[in-house]
This record gives sequence, C-alpha cells and structure tokens, in this order.
Amino acid sequence: MHRLFTELEPSITVTEQNLADRVRYILRSNIFDVAELERLRREAVPSSNENAKAGGTAPQVAEQPAHVDAAVNAPVVADSNDDGTVTQELEIEQMRSTLEEAIMETRSTPLENRPRLPRIALSKRNRAVVRALNPMLVTYLEASRDLCETDSILFGAALAVCRIIGAKLSTAGRTTEQSSAIPAWRTRIEERIAKARALIGRLICFRSGNTRPRIVRTIRMAFAGTNVSLSQPDIMQKLTERIDDLKQRIAAWGKRIRRYTERSTRFNQNRLFQSDQKRLYKSLERPMIGITDNEEPDTESLDLNAENHTTNENENLHREKIIAIDEMFAKALEYFANTNPTERQFIPKQRSSKKLSKIVAYVNNILLPQYINSEIEFKTFQNLVYCAAWTSAKLNGAKIEIAIQVDNPLGPEKQKKYNKPKWEQRLKNKVSELRAKIARLTQYINGNRACKNFRAKGEETECLAYRARMHRFFAEVEPSLSVTEQNLADRVRYILRSNIFGDAELERLRRAAIRSSNGNATAGNAAPLDAQQTAYVDAAVNIPFVANSDGDGIVSHELEKMRSILEESMLETRSMPLENRPRLPRIPLSKRNRAVVRALKPMLVSYLEASRDFCETDSILFGAALVVCRIIGAKLPVAGRATQKSSAISAWRKRIEDRIAKARALIGRLTSFRSGNNRPRVVRTVRMAFAGTNFSLSQPDITQKLTERIDDLK
Repeated sequence: MHRLFTELEPSITVTEQNLADRVRYILRSNIFDVAELERLRREAVPSSNENAKAGGTAPQVAEQPAHVDAAVNAPVVADSNDDGTVTQELEIEQMRSTLEEAIMETRSTPLENRPRLPRIALSKRNRAVVRALNPMLVTYLEASRDLCETDSILFGAALAVCRIIGAKLSTAGRTTEQSSAIPAWRTRIEERIAKARALIGRLICFRSGNTRPRIVRTIRMAFAGTNVSLSQPDIMQKLTERIDDLKQRIAAWGKRIRRYTERSTRFNQNRLFQSDQKRLYKSLERPMIGITDNEEPDTESLDLNAENHTTNENENLHREKIIAIDEMFAKALEYFANTNPTERQFIPKQRSSKKLSKIVAYVNNILLPQYINSEIEFKTFQNLVYCAAWTSAKLNGAKIEIAIQVDNPLGPEKQKKYNKPKWEQRLKNKVSELRAKIARLTQYINGNRACKNFRAKGEETECLAYRARMHRFFAEVEPSLSVTEQNLADRVRYILRSNIFGDAELERLRRAAIRSSNGNATAGNAAPLDAQQTAYVDAAVNIPFVANSDGDGIVSHELEKMRSILEESMLETRSMPLENRPRLPRIPLSKRNRAVVRALKPMLVSYLEASRDFCETDSILFGAALVVCRIIGAKLPVAGRATQKSSAISAWRKRIEDRIAKARALIGRLTSFRSGNNRPRVVRTVRMAFAGTNFSLSQPDITQKLTERIDDLK
C-alpha cells in the first residue's frame, strides 16, 4: 500500500506507519460511507493491476485482487471493535523475502530436523497473511520438478506464515522433549500469582507516595474499566481494597496448588505402594534415618545458658565447660585471622536441637558482644561470625577436620561415651523391628487382596452361570411364557425387594428351588453342592434392579430410523479395514442404553442368518455396536485403533470441574460489575446470570443481589 501511494503521489513523503495510521483514522471517523469506500477500493484494484503490467509482469486477474485485498485490508478492518484490527503490518516484499528464505532453508534441512509446526488460530490477521502468500507460491509450484520439491515449497510456506505471525516453533526438530509433569493450569496460576504480587508491590509503592511514571501507569491499568480515578479523595481506601482482594486471590490460588500437590503426593504414594513397597518405605524413612552421619555427644548434662547459672554444687562444672568453649573460640579466631574467606572450610548444616540452641544462645549473647564494638571493621566482623558458626558446629558434633588442638569440654571419659551413643543403636533396632513388621503386614495384605479378587471374580462368573441356568430352568417349567434372562432376574429381584413373601416363605422357596435344580443338574451329569447353589441364587438376587424393564421408555429415535442407522453402519463397517475401525468406548448399563440394545437385537436376526462367513458376522456385530454408540451419543475416536490412552480422570469429575470454572468466571464478572465495571461484555454476562428472574440492573438493591449471587456461587 505504501509503494502504491508513492507511485500515485511521489511529491508527498510519508512513512508506512504514518500512512497506515491515516487510513485507519479515515475509516474509523466515518468520513466516507460504505458505498464510497467500496468504490475507492474497486478503483485501487485495477490501478494496481495496470502498474504491475507496466513493470513487465503479468499476474493473473484472480490472483491479483486477492493480493491487493490483502494489502489494502492490512492496516485496518472497518468498524471492528475486536483485537484483530491490525491484520498485517509487513510489506509484501518483506513477506516474499521471508518466504524465499524459508523455502531455501527447508530444501537444505533433512526431514527429521524440520521444526514441528504449531496450530495457528484462524484470526483475521492470520487469514490475511495466508491470502497474501498464496499468489507468491504459484511461480514456485509451477517450477517444481518432483513431489519432494513440492513438499519443501509447501512446508516452507507454512514456516513463513508461522514466522510472520510470530508463532512459537520448536527448535529441537520432530523429536521434541517430553512435556513437563507440571500441569498447564498450575503454570497459569503461578503466572497469575507472580503478576498479582508484582501488582501488589506497585500498589503499595503508589500508596506510600511513589509517583513515578511507570508506577502511575501500572495503577491506571489496574483500575482501567472502573469508575476509580487517581485524583479522587478515597483513592487510598480503593488501593487498600484492591491490595486485600489480590492477597485473597493469591491465597486461594496457593490453596488450590497445595491441594493438588497433596492429592498428587497421596496418589503417587498409593501407586508406589502397589508397585514397589520397599521403595516407598525407604522414601518415607529417608527424612528420619541418616540425617547426620556424624556421632552426636550426650547433651543431657551440657547446660550453656549463661543467664540461668546458679551457685549450686554443679557451678564449677559449668564454669569448666564455658572456659573450654571460650578457649576453642579464641584459638579458632587466631587460626582464621589470616586466612582468605574463600579458602575456609564449608560448615555443614546442623540439625536443630536443644543443645545447639543453648550453644548458639551463649555465643550470641555472651561471647560475641565481648569482641564487637562500634569501631570494628567489616573483615574482622566477618571473621568473628565465621568463628562463632565454626565453634557452634564443632560443639554440636560436626566432622570438621582442621589442625586446631583444643580440649573437649566433655573430658576424655565422656568422649569415649560420646563415640558410642546409645540412641543410635536403639534407633537402628527399632527400624529393623518396624521393617520386619511392615513386611509381615504387607504379606498378609497381599494375600487377603488376592483372595478377595479371586473370590469376586468367582462370584461374578457364578452369577452369570446361575442366571443362565435359572432362565433355562424357568423355560422348562413354564414353556408357554416367553421371558428374557434380564427380565426374569429383574422380576425375581422385584419380588424379593417388595417383601411380598416373608422370610420363612422365601427360605422354603429357596430350598425347593435348590432341590429341583439339583435334580435337573444330576440328570444332566452334574452334581453341584448346596452351598454353591445358594451362592448362585444370592448372586442372581443381587443383580442390579431395573424396575419395570418393559416400560423404561425407548429412546427418542424411531425403530425405522434405528434400522436405517444400523444399515448405514454395517455398510460402513464392511468397507472399512480392520485397523481403521474406531475403538468403541464402554457404555454404562442405564435404562436407556439397555432399551436401545433390546430394540436392535431383533433387527440383527436377518443379517446374522444371511451371514456367509466369520468376517461378515464380525462386521455385523461391530456395526451393531457402532450403531448403539451413535444412538446413545457416545464419543468415538476418529483416529482408528491407535488412539492415545484415555485420561484417568472420570467424566463426572470433568463435568464438575467445568462447572467450577464457569462459576469462577461468573464470580469474576459479577465482582467486576459490582466494583463499577460497565463494559458491554460484563453487563451482558450479568444480564444472562439474572435471566429468568425479576431482577433488573437498574433497581436500587442490585448490589445486594450481586453479593447474594456471588456468595451462592462460592
């Protein structure tokens, strides 16, 4: 557009940005109406074609209007209030050079080293970029010699689009690294917390009197869209309210992350318990065992609290210990006086204990004040602090090898006792006992779990076997009644649950059923035990009950429509390779789903009777299952059998999380409207929230209604 303007008006000097701003101002100020703008646009298109032909080029008429439209529509979109007003700010020549560089780079790059292209949004700006690049590809595609070169051209064009619109590209080729274990929502929340903390800092700075331009600009952005002005008298109160609101949000976000972390930790521990219990217990023992490898002296008799020294019979003992500690500190101070701080030995981190706290209290309150005054140099002060830390760590039992000969305050006899503490041996014995007990408990739990699983599987198999046997026995007793297995089980369960018969009558009927069933089974060369038969009857009784299974209301689809869907699915399944079939999901055994299956079963008889081989029978059965999934609205993957693993999150939890997200978004809009934000989007959301009620946004108690609605959502 800038090049066309310089050709038409060579006497006027204007930059690209200035020209785009002026065009945008003309369009937004409504100087010309829509018809006049359309006439000017039509005049601009043919003039551009003539200039192009005069330059020795002959682009196609169909390509040039799209090219010019992309250039004309680049700066603005007339009367657009959304974010995509600026759709293209690069020149066509710059886009052409980017395309050439991308194509050349793609030709010289191996296929496995190509970057993975992201999915881009279909916004106005992205569409304009694609429309502008399409005509440039014609010359490259016409000169293409083989399929590989065509592939390089198309991939280079896609790469150029991504670079022009600023999309992020992976630089590690197709073999990208695995994604982080941190979920995306947690990353977003952490970013929100960081931004909220930064905003709290700016608000506090402004409240304390800092009026730098950057601070003021941030405060104005924080209160944008509200009726709050920085010059109003109660601005300090507004700032305090905003700071408190941000702190509450940060606390809520942090609580959500902590809940997730605790839940994730419990889940990982449970999974580790099921797979490798020894590793789990080692990870649980790690904080308790092996904290320090050094031996710790007996500190029960060491009292270094200089403030509580009394004149009792043990006073001489305390004095001797304190004198020895003072001597150790003095020798350390003399040794480290002429050493470089970077060459000093690292002091290991000490475990907190009563003895260490007494040592630190004595050194800080009594020993160090004797050496520190107002005229002390920084190097001397640094040396004092290091010597105090070294002395405290050495007295606490840290293994610091250094050539300073000092007497141990505990004496040689107690030092021998110190080298072999009793608590360590007691702790090791306790740990070995706990490990043996955990091993026995684990073996017992695993044995019970295996027995329970085996028992549950056996009961399930027995339940299905007895259900079929009960139906066969009923058909022999009452051949005139036609009833299915499920219907028979439902009716038996209904009789038992409705208390039509008493306990004594039910027991008599059960014994009679067991005897007659045993007689029939014996006639069939089988002799089940009475205990097994009772289990079979109980299993049949405990099958999930569906009241009035004949009147559960078939789905809204008519039978003819279901038959047509069945035929379409069978034709589709017969013409589809086995590896391209969709993976069928598991469907719940609800009333509606059972009604669909019962309605489709009679339709399959004619297809199964006409089946010629096993493959055709398989296609019929798979088509029937596909029809059931489509009728009940189950989601089917479209990528064939090689689909990704399903999420471990249950469907009801996803639905609840969606509701929570929507409720939180609505709370945000309601809170924003209550604080004075009257943007059209916010007002529209509030009206939708109160739709169907007698509330109006203009009534005087609307603030109270908003507060009640927010509390209800929370």
